Amino acid sequence: MDKQKKILVAGASGALGLEIVKFMSEQGYELRVLTSSDDGEQKLTPYSNDIWKADASKEVSRIKDITAGIDTVVSALGNSVSLFTPNKESFYEIDYQSNKNLLQDAKKNNVKRFVYISIKGADSNKDYTVANAHKLFEQELRASSIEYTVLRPVGFFSGIHDLAIMAKRNVIPIVGDGSAKTNSIHHEDLAKVVVRYVDSGPELIEVGGPKIHTRLEMAEMIQEAIGGKIIKIPEIVADAGLALPKFFDDFHDKLDYFKYITTRDMIGEQYGTTTFKEYLSNLDKNQLP
Repeated sequence: MDKQKKILVAGASGALGLEIVKFMSEQGYELRVLTSSDDGEQKLTPYSNDIWKADASKEVSRIKDITAGIDTVVSALGNSVSLFTPNKESFYEIDYQSNKNLLQDAKKNNVKRFVYISIKGADSNKDYTVANAHKLFEQELRASSIEYTVLRPVGFFSGIHDLAIMAKRNVIPIVGDGSAKTNSIHHEDLAKVVVRYVDSGPELIEVGGPKIHTRLEMAEMIQEAIGGKIIKIPEIVADAGLALPKFFDDFHDKLDYFKYITTRDMIGEQYGTTTFKEYLSNLDKNQLP
């Protein structure tokens, strides 16, 4: 790792972005960071004195030359996929337009490398709204002259909070028979994978955690840690559920993608050390809504 290089971390105050920033700071990298909130700025103050605050999807003038003097851009910019979190902006605006604006600035300033955290399923034949925004940006990145690595995590442990929230409310739904397999990863472990490829790496990596489980096995671990009753929902019933009234604007888009990823094998290269069971044992149930 060349720690003399200057790195821009975008989406730096999110769950993954903050872990990337912490780890890179510990490794001695010089960092510029981008956040969109006052709270994010406070979180980042201990790790960088070069903090930019802007909404990269809309406030293009405020990110002008944010990549000047930068060797590598690391983008963890992305919308929440939680069914319980209404997003202020669309997946298109955050996952695509924000990153496109950063890429255009990077091209203008001759940035050498761009590391982008995408999502498993971005290459799906069906244009799921959640995944399609990532797909569109991946296409922009491939068409650019910048060296790049796209990481597609199969899912974060923290992204399974929805099931933990439901378990706290005494139900753990599984779409289908629960036989689909995945190896989700802890966001701290994923941050270390991201940093590994700051200087060089393959164009595409699908990243997973250390252990592969079926969705049913993961539900049983949630049940053991939190409680709740496991309920299997036939896919046809889940499809009918997509016709329910919207709780917020992107609810159906998230539900559609949730069904997709939980009924198919979502397995990536195995990285990290933290297991799902260990993650659940350290989860503060009082922090769950």
